[in-house]
Amino acid sequence: MSDKDFINMAPRGLTVLGLAAALTLPACGGGGGGGGSGGGGENLPPLLNLSNFQPADIVIGQADFTGTGPNKGTDYYTPAADSLASPYGNPAVSASGALFISDTDNYRVLGYHALPTVNTAAADFVLGQPDFTSSEPGELSRPEEVSITGGKMVVADGDGNSVLIYNTVPTSGGAEPDVVVGQADFDSQDDTCDATHLNGPEAATFTVDGKLVVADSGHNRVLIWNALPTTHGQPADLVLGQPDFTRCAPDEDNPGGGSVLHSARAFDYPTGLWTDGQRLAMVDNDNNRVLIWNTFPTSHFQPADIVLGQEDFTSATDSVDTLDTPYGIDSNGEQLAVADSRNHRVLIWNSFPSSHFQQADIVLGQSDFAHNQANDDDQDGEDDGAASARVLNFPAGVYFHQDKLLVSEIGNNRVLVFQSQ
Repeated sequence: MSDKDFINMAPRGLTVLGLAAALTLPACGGGGGGGGSGGGGENLPPLLNLSNFQPADIVIGQADFTGTGPNKGTDYYTPAADSLASPYGNPAVSASGALFISDTDNYRVLGYHALPTVNTAAADFVLGQPDFTSSEPGELSRPEEVSITGGKMVVADGDGNSVLIYNTVPTSGGAEPDVVVGQADFDSQDDTCDATHLNGPEAATFTVDGKLVVADSGHNRVLIWNALPTTHGQPADLVLGQPDFTRCAPDEDNPGGGSVLHSARAFDYPTGLWTDGQRLAMVDNDNNRVLIWNTFPTSHFQPADIVLGQEDFTSATDSVDTLDTPYGIDSNGEQLAVADSRNHRVLIWNSFPSSHFQQADIVLGQSDFAHNQANDDDQDGEDDGAASARVLNFPAGVYFHQDKLLVSEIGNNRVLVFQSQ
């Protein structure tokens, strides 16, 4: 979806409830981090015990839970160390506990040495800007997701048509990426449809064995590198969503070209990604669905095995009964979370989905699965415009970290931290 002016859209009406009633699971043993590309099922963190309409415990980017404006509502063009403006995509936490947030409209990534434990915590360092008060596009044109695995970090830079690779996770400001993919070098802006170039990538992640996976959103495909690139502009090895590297139209299911059809193997603006190296889950944004491969893809145009948010692979409706323009996705290896953005909620499956149209167990941001208005704290079916600890306005990123779930929220310009109960 190229149009991101969601705030000005008229709210949608409600429809009949089509998702399952909520249930909660007790947290169970084990520790370790969650989110991003997991380790294939070993040392999984405990299941989070979350409940419908649960309030968040911590807010990042606002002075309190009622704040909504970009850069804390003071001046859109005046960022600070404790403010955010449209944080797109999933945040990430490193092995040492450092938090990274894509502060998209401030053209930067904020770094915190530790996950904040109090509201409106200030970042410790910034990437993409010389200081906390600058906000001009530069090294980062539009960072939209951060992912960390195995001591390395990648950032999807949407307007830069590139993915930036840091061979070591930054610990201070001024750190520069080591490799760029999607472009021949750091200064290029080519969006040609081929194996080398990207067009508006909104997510990137990689596996513990080094495979890089990129949602090449504007090209309506997912690119996979079988080994983490070490040189600028290294071409991808595998393409999903298209029959080959030279086709980039949405929903092009006919290998001969020209056919537009919703299917298990053709996409329309993919955004979020999650993989543990064995499974792959992808948000197919404009088709209002999530696709899951039960085994990691090994061939071009390989069809997905499972669809969520739609009854079958040929459907692409948007409503409160399905998904509406979802963005971020993450799993801790067992539970799966999806930012159902235009339904202004986060859906959580307490066991990793294994069948088509499997219903979510938990909803955050709404009191039940029948409501879908932004900032509707009293659940009267109206957009109240007032934020709180339990409502959402266009969530666009989710991230499991140990016994917490982090949610990036564009409409309220904040990141919320939900604690397992």
